[in-house]
Amino acid sequence: MDSKTRILTTFRGFNAYEKLIALNIAIFAIVAVFSAVYHMFTKDYVSFFYDYLALPKDLGELLVKPWTIVTYAFMHGGFFHLIFNCIGLYFTGRIFYMFFTEKQFITVYVYGIFAGALAFLLAYNLLPAFAGDRATLMGASAAVLAVTAAGATYAPNLIVNLFGVFPIKYWVLAILLVISYIASIPYDNAGGHFAHLGGLLIGYIFVKQLQKGNDIGIGFERFWDRLNAFFTTKKKSPLKTVYKKEEKKRSTTTKSSASTPSSEKQQKIDAILDKISKSGYESLTKAEKDFLFKAGKDN
Repeated sequence: MDSKTRILTTFRGFNAYEKLIALNIAIFAIVAVFSAVYHMFTKDYVSFFYDYLALPKDLGELLVKPWTIVTYAFMHGGFFHLIFNCIGLYFTGRIFYMFFTEKQFITVYVYGIFAGALAFLLAYNLLPAFAGDRATLMGASAAVLAVTAAGATYAPNLIVNLFGVFPIKYWVLAILLVISYIASIPYDNAGGHFAHLGGLLIGYIFVKQLQKGNDIGIGFERFWDRLNAFFTTKKKSPLKTVYKKEEKKRSTTTKSSASTPSSEKQQKIDAILDKISKSGYESLTKAEKDFLFKAGKDN
């Protein structure tokens, strides 16, 4: 097996948040290498990537570069900007997978991208304090925070370790993030903080609507299915039809799946989720944690 095949095989084995982490790192590395080589030969700093891929605040410029409403989320302003987003995505993605499907993860992540862009554009085009400022938006923070808010809304009593040391409930972490972004708006990176709040809000809304029986992500998931079908040459199997019928009966409180689990396994998952909701994630035994994580990976 050659190196290219090995890399592609490894990448295909990743789940969605692992693929996004790898993609963000790869894009950053390409931009960094190109910028370094360009600087060595010209002594100038290349701005091409940021000029054409970051999201501008000006609506006229956005009409000329509409792709930036998505591409901004894959551009990062520095190494630590990238690393913090990747670390956040890894841990919040793992928690998200305990309760939801991969398609739901992709949906929330993409909705976070759009919500962050919308919040940024509204703030810089409607609020007087930012009317004369020149600003661009970049980074995956809004999407990562949408995933964070979704997990915290579904399992608020889940215990997470702040900075890897201080155990707090997930909903407390989410509230602290909201307060910190609001408090930072007058001082620095106002556009980024508005985008952060937009991401947090859409993650919260997604889960609250799901719990009410209204899946606001189903339309995007169908679009994602059609997009995948467009780029694949494989024939549809009869199982595809069965999957679509099953998808209509989406659970509003537990994780939906592409295949129907045995009733015994589903009952065990439901019991564990109820236990988390009442007593927090740390109340689970090691066997229960391992079972829940394995069930998430299987889906």
